[in-house]
This record gives sequence, structure tokens and C-alpha cells, in this order.
Amino acid sequence: MTDYKQLITRMADELDHYRQLLMDDRSEVHALATEARAALAEPEPEGPTDEEIMELMPQHMRDDLAAAARAMARFKPDNIKAASVFRIILNRHVVDHARAVLARWGK
Repeated sequence: MTDYKQLITRMADELDHYRQLLMDDRSEVHALATEARAALAEPEPEGPTDEEIMELMPQHMRDDLAAAARAMARFKPDNIKAASVFRIILNRHVVDHARAVLARWGK
């Protein structure tokens, strides 16, 4: 996977180098290189919280997970507690999956 920050840093260094050669001044820096370094210095945005991920879950998915949890609970003697536990487990898997997708393709 390409390290874009490293690539941008190298490009900014090259811009400065060519600017210094052109101007015959080793202290000269290129404005675009300065702008790129400033952008790289900004903190990375934080990902969503578990609660924010759950808020984005469509209602039909919530309903499907609730139905699946109730169906699994039918095999347990204490259905109410079992359904709650199964629902928590299913929600955790949804959040974990969303985090895996964000880690691979987005922020």
C-alpha cells in the first residue's frame, strides 16, 4: 500500500530543491511545498464511535438483527436474557465489520 504522507513529503522536498536551484538560494522554499507540509501536520480525523456507527444502521437492519436474536433465543431457557445477549453480540459484529471496512477503504 502506498504511504501517501511519505510520498507527499518527498514531493515537497523535491519542489523545494528545484526552487532552490532555480533561485540559487538554499533557504528558498516553494509555497506549495509549505502548504503540503502544513496539511500533513494536521491531525488525522478520528473515526466514528460505536454509537455513531449504530445510529447509521438502517431500521430494516435493526429489525432483522432483533428477529435473529429472538430466533436464537428460542433455543435458550431464559429467552429474554438470551435475546438481549444475542442482540449485543450481533450489534458488536456489525460495528466490527464497519470498522474493518473503514480501516481498509476510508476514515
